[in-house]
Amino acid sequence: MRSFFDHMTPWTQPDGSLHVYALPDDDVQERLDEAAARIDGVPNLPLSPASWRHFTVRRLSQFDDLKHAELSRLAQCLTDELEGLSPVDLTVGGPQLHDVAVAVEGAPNAEWDALVAAVGRAASSFGGEVLDPPYAPHLSLAYATGDVDSAEVRRRLEGAPEIGSVRLNTVHLVSVTVRPELGWFDWVELANWSL
Repeated sequence: MRSFFDHMTPWTQPDGSLHVYALPDDDVQERLDEAAARIDGVPNLPLSPASWRHFTVRRLSQFDDLKHAELSRLAQCLTDELEGLSPVDLTVGGPQLHDVAVAVEGAPNAEWDALVAAVGRAASSFGGEVLDPPYAPHLSLAYATGDVDSAEVRRRLEGAPEIGSVRLNTVHLVSVTVRPELGWFDWVELANWSL
């Protein structure tokens, strides 16, 4: 494995990047904790704290230095597009080794696709650039901060159970800070919507 942060597309600034996240419910956290515990202590692979675990719905092109009126307009665009959407029920597999992270992935479905499309439309109607959606619904348990022994991670993940059913019934507009020195992303919530 190699450093996620050395290979991510650089942001124009390290903080204030607006994203829409869906957060796992408390009933899922225990299963995520068990999956994360398998790789705890691997050098250069710090675990993402439970409070920062997230499914990225979309990264927006805007930063949080918008004027208050513009931020309110963005929130209204999201409100208009998210209205009437159903909760997203994902079937999430066990932890998987990637080149730069360890993540759990859900199989995309119609509800997930509708949510991703709605947030994209909101960003477009706001007037921002519409960035590509994530490759699949996924939640990263750990991001590599340097070279990591992939064979050791693979050994630890062998036989890990699936996470199972995960319901996403709230989405959050968040202002995100990337923390390469710690190995995770954290954020401040600006607004949320129930699905």
